[in-house]
Amino acid sequence: MNSVMKLRDLAALAFFALCTQPISVHAATPLIDLYEKVERGAVETGQRDERREARFASSAQEKARMLRDLERKIAQEEKRKNSLKNEFDGNEDRLAELTTLLDRRIGDLGELFGVFRQTADDTQNLLFDSLIGLEFPERRAIIAELAESTDVPTIPQMRELWKLLIQEAAYSGQVSRFDAEVIAPAGEVYSAEVTRVGVFNAVAGDKYLSYLPEQNRLAELTRQPAGYARSSAQSLSSASGAKVDFALDPSRGALLGLLVQSPSLMERVQQGAFVGYVIIAGALLGMLLVLERGMRLTRIQRSIDRQLGDLSSVRLDNPLGRILNAYDENQHLDDLETISRKLEVVVIEDVGEISKGLPVIKILATVAPLTGLLGTVVGMIETFQSITLFGTGDPKLMAGGISMALITTVLGLLAAIPLLISHTILSSKAAVLAKIVGEQAAGVMAQKAEQIAVSRAAGG
Repeated sequence: MNSVMKLRDLAALAFFALCTQPISVHAATPLIDLYEKVERGAVETGQRDERREARFASSAQEKARMLRDLERKIAQEEKRKNSLKNEFDGNEDRLAELTTLLDRRIGDLGELFGVFRQTADDTQNLLFDSLIGLEFPERRAIIAELAESTDVPTIPQMRELWKLLIQEAAYSGQVSRFDAEVIAPAGEVYSAEVTRVGVFNAVAGDKYLSYLPEQNRLAELTRQPAGYARSSAQSLSSASGAKVDFALDPSRGALLGLLVQSPSLMERVQQGAFVGYVIIAGALLGMLLVLERGMRLTRIQRSIDRQLGDLSSVRLDNPLGRILNAYDENQHLDDLETISRKLEVVVIEDVGEISKGLPVIKILATVAPLTGLLGTVVGMIETFQSITLFGTGDPKLMAGGISMALITTVLGLLAAIPLLISHTILSSKAAVLAKIVGEQAAGVMAQKAEQIAVSRAAGG
């Protein structure tokens, strides 16, 4: 309505302005038309405003209705909220009462649950690494179910855990046989009869086996222990109720793993390289000479003993017999000097035969430690070269040179000590035999001198 009134005011002002201007008869018609247009425009504008006011009024009523509905829903939700809050508070109180009642009823079962879980976890770790699990694989599933349980343990579950522990203790002291798959060092898998010794070792024939807990399978050791251990494994595998000796590893494979990593005798020798081979060759040559000289001196001593037991029968297989034979051949001579020269030749030849080879043994015994010292120097040179090239970060790079230095020293001493002792023994034995030969030759010469003196005294 205000808009209509404003439009009418504007129309009146426009009409007044027109009236103040000079008017001609010919201009009356356009003014009337203009007035009518203004009037019609004002009417249309008023109608539009009325329609808009009607729409605004209808929208306001709708908004008011929606507001009343929303306020009603808010009131309902507030009421529901209060109801739920009261219910929640009641549930909280009820839950606290039930928790107190549960704690009172459980009592020591909470502590029992903790102990059971701890024991089940420890038992699971024990059975997972136990060699017995290979023979009884179903135990893994049982202990896994017990260890993963989050409920209070029942009596059957506790009995099952107790049963597993008792079985583990009982089977740990048994030697049993069963068929199992074994992984060879090359990777192929074969089936074999396995002998289990408690929880410590497993063998198949003369081969020691290692246990792979992740796969629950057995694998041959890539390097087997020394022969005595393998022979004991073979004896155990083929035994049928009888008692046998067995090389047991109480550390469940740790000591056995370290044992098989230690180099064998041949590998030790190979660490000495060329110098080590030279020392061994010299030692073998020296020991062959020692053996030959020892047998030779023993035969000479026996022959001399037989000759001493029967001096009337001359034997040419010993130095004493040859001395007696030379004396018999030259006893008709009255020249003592000539007979002495004849006997001296025989004594020198036999003593030389007795001492033959002993200087070579002494030389080998002296050269062996010197050769070992040479290997020590060469090994240390290789060690320092490795340090120069690669530094000291990795000790394995220096191990080859140090091994050569130590092995050659050991080989030199091992060769020198028995050769030196053997040379001393053989030299003493040769000296005793040479003394016997010399004494017998001197006795024969003294006897001849006595005969010559008696004959000259009788002739005078």
